[in-house]
Amino acid sequence: MAYSEAGSSSDAAQVSGGKYQVSLNFRGPDTRYGFTDFLYHGLINVGVRVFMDDEKLSVREAIGGDLLHAIDDPIIYIPIFSRTYASSIWCLRELRHIVDNVSMSKDALLKHKELFPDEVERWRAALAEVGGIKGWHWDGNQSPALIVESIVDKVLVKLATRKKVVTEHLVGLDDRIKELTELLDVDHPNVQLIGIYGMGGIGKTTVAKVVFNTLSSHFGNTCCFLENVRECSLTKGIVELQKNLLSDIVGIKPMEIVNNYEHGMMMIEEVLSTKKVLVILDDVAEKWHIEYLIGRRPLAPGSRIIITTRDQTIMPGTSLSMIIVNFQMKLSQPRNNFLWLLK
Repeated sequence: MAYSEAGSSSDAAQVSGGKYQVSLNFRGPDTRYGFTDFLYHGLINVGVRVFMDDEKLSVREAIGGDLLHAIDDPIIYIPIFSRTYASSIWCLRELRHIVDNVSMSKDALLKHKELFPDEVERWRAALAEVGGIKGWHWDGNQSPALIVESIVDKVLVKLATRKKVVTEHLVGLDDRIKELTELLDVDHPNVQLIGIYGMGGIGKTTVAKVVFNTLSSHFGNTCCFLENVRECSLTKGIVELQKNLLSDIVGIKPMEIVNNYEHGMMMIEEVLSTKKVLVILDDVAEKWHIEYLIGRRPLAPGSRIIITTRDQTIMPGTSLSMIIVNFQMKLSQPRNNFLWLLK
């Protein structure tokens, strides 16, 4: 199984609003209701828009119309090579088209040569080119769920689907953000909670977004940024925030699963105690916000929690068995809009 991108990361950012973000190229009879189906649902469950052809094309039918657009549209292509992949005219044509966009078996290709002499060499070149790309190999002896999880994490990193939009530029903050990300040290197995506090409107959320964008790729799909906790807890309720957090980290839609805030906290504790996560709670106003959104139990090793707040006194104590560091954020020169983070 190979993996290829269309264009650069900047290209990806520009076209991520298309109908599809990922296209799966596969041999239907081999994997449609097996590995490909697992991968398809693994991707859509975390919000990725996936093209998976379910139409039967005639051998003589050319790629065109909506199918051509579906193949041209995605940012990421994932061809899934299987035992009879090269026997499919449609698979080979689609693969060649994919290779053109991003600029296994000899016996199978020889069988096609009489009917399609002009295309066989291009198919052979496409197989060779894609076969040279490092991918994942599944021989039936490993858990397909683990491979799917690895692929989903890779796709999320490439699509940057969890990245937050940062519109505000804070002068003189680069060194402080660097200090903060180094302090968080995502490669260390300890658990850390960072509190960023200061008056409203000073840029705490912007700092948190930049740090989130910098670190989220280290956590795959187990990261969550809950914005405006203060306001949302009043207008939508804490249960809605709990559902959003579970949906982001577990990849489920727990609209009917979470019955009340206590049930929601129990589910969050189960998840956060077993999964290494990056969670940011933005604009927290009450101690119970933190308790109901990260629970009371110890978190899984390597987890990182960041909280922005106007009130330093709401920060939790040491009962959560984690390293807790508070940063004060304030204007040192209001006229020049310079910002400082003070430990």
